[in-house]
Amino acid sequence: MDYVSTRGSAPTLDFEGVTLTGLASDGGLYVPQQWPHFSHADIAAMRGLSYVETAVRVMAPFVGSSLTEEELRSLCSQAYGRFSHTSVTPLVQLDQQHWLLELFHGPTLAFKDVALQLLGLLFEEFPLRKRPRSSWEQAAVRVGLKKCKMFS
Repeated sequence: MDYVSTRGSAPTLDFEGVTLTGLASDGGLYVPQQWPHFSHADIAAMRGLSYVETAVRVMAPFVGSSLTEEELRSLCSQAYGRFSHTSVTPLVQLDQQHWLLELFHGPTLAFKDVALQLLGLLFEEFPLRKRPRSSWEQAAVRVGLKKCKMFS
């Protein structure tokens, strides 16, 4: 999937590119060039899936070829495996008409964990792909990123 800037002047990037770039060079935000479509059957097929499997199916069209489905599943398993509730973000019924989505079961007990636990792993994964590295270089990068990681 390709991403374009909301201001139209920045280069088109893939998922890996926009993840590492952040804001577009023209000051715009990167958005998908074309939004994926989920049919009623696609959505119905997600019923009963684990949080990780649901996340993989929803994110896969946005990730495109930047990660394989197995790589995405592995990263999602690592990110959401750190949550204290087996449902990751359980939906709790308060009464007959009111439900509450609990977003505080991540490692920092804040809603930001839902997005940033995965983002931190992507920040570790993508830089390692830029050029072939020896095993000691890969280890040094991983250790360095873990020491300065903001998202754990």
